[in-house]
Amino acid sequence: MFDVRKYYNTYPYSFRGYGAYNPMMMSCFCTKSYFRVLNAIDLPLDVQVNDILMAENLRMGEFTKYVKLPPSSYRIMLHSADDDLLFESDINIDYNLAYTGVISADIEDRKDICILMVPEQKIHHMGPNIAALRMANLCDDLEEIVLSASDGTVLFSGIKFGKVSCNVAVPSGRYTLNLKKADGTKILEYKLDAAPYMHYTLFVAGKEKDGSIRIIVPEDGVNYLDLC
Repeated sequence: MFDVRKYYNTYPYSFRGYGAYNPMMMSCFCTKSYFRVLNAIDLPLDVQVNDILMAENLRMGEFTKYVKLPPSSYRIMLHSADDDLLFESDINIDYNLAYTGVISADIEDRKDICILMVPEQKIHHMGPNIAALRMANLCDDLEEIVLSASDGTVLFSGIKFGKVSCNVAVPSGRYTLNLKKADGTKILEYKLDAAPYMHYTLFVAGKEKDGSIRIIVPEDGVNYLDLC
């Protein structure tokens, strides 16, 4: 496995954003960012951001398209199919980032829902024939998950519910990935074709108790959006 520090820049990450990112952006004058929504709960929802209706009947595992937004604070509202307001909160959009707002069970109260803000930033320092992977645990009945390659190489471990890993650099190519519990019990197998210079976020959603766990891999916006 390649040394991630040699081929790829990583930054301290939390759902509040990149702790080391702001100093890097002092010389950036971009006045745009992008935002989309992933539904990771088993309930169709209508998604509204300020006056923008981003989706109707957005089902589990589905994404909205990205919308371009000026950096600011926005009001997001989630309605059921019966037009009941289930969630309402403010989200903050910073400069020059592509966000995925994940509709998930609340970290503190699993019976409630929340929006987890997952930012992506464009990286300009990837080596040739290298791809970048990261993983988010959205399974509210799995406290920790592990992801390994078919040769036994552990790519991610100890990823708790509601958390996302840092990026890991891997040689581009085809992979058979094994998702496991913390005790090593295999949950499922996933095949990924990782192209050079591409970023991939593996969103692990569903529930173990009903066998609905899946890995959702959309195309990350930093691969094609006009970010600096």
